[in-house]
Amino acid sequence: DHAREAVAAHSLVDSILPLVTLQARKTGVRLHLDCPSDLPAVWCDRTMVEQVLLNLARNGMQSMQDLPPGRTRELRIVVRPSTDPGAGLVFSIADGGLGISAEVSSQLFTPFFTTKAEGMGLGLSLCRTVVEQHGARLQHRALASGGTEFYFSLALAPQDPAHSPAVPALPQS
Repeated sequence: DHAREAVAAHSLVDSILPLVTLQARKTGVRLHLDCPSDLPAVWCDRTMVEQVLLNLARNGMQSMQDLPPGRTRELRIVVRPSTDPGAGLVFSIADGGLGISAEVSSQLFTPFFTTKAEGMGLGLSLCRTVVEQHGARLQHRALASGGTEFYFSLALAPQDPAHSPAVPALPQS
């Protein structure tokens, strides 16, 4: 909690853009960003959330490596207000890959589970832990286009930082 601060949503995205843009150029992925600069600030550990966003973006680009020629390789990074009252902002990373099978989906956040030849299987597990420490859930869903969207929400920063928002306890699953 001591590392949390009010952070402009667009600055979280802007901070990962140089690395994401470089990898996108190398892999032929087109980036689509939708993060208005007038969104309110969120209350988070900047470094940890940047790592989550970077990991999700890299995973999304890697998921499109084996697409057949002619298929569009696009990664969408979107930040928008949540439709749930009081839920803050939703951060979404969506790829145009082949999707995730039901079998893989059920193990996706399991530590040391990986589908990558040289993966360690810790990335998504750590991302989930960071998001949960911020009082939210890292979720994913299949897209009609065949890709996958990963998304989570962050609480808005308090008007008075001396009164930081309490991180709600997650229900046990």
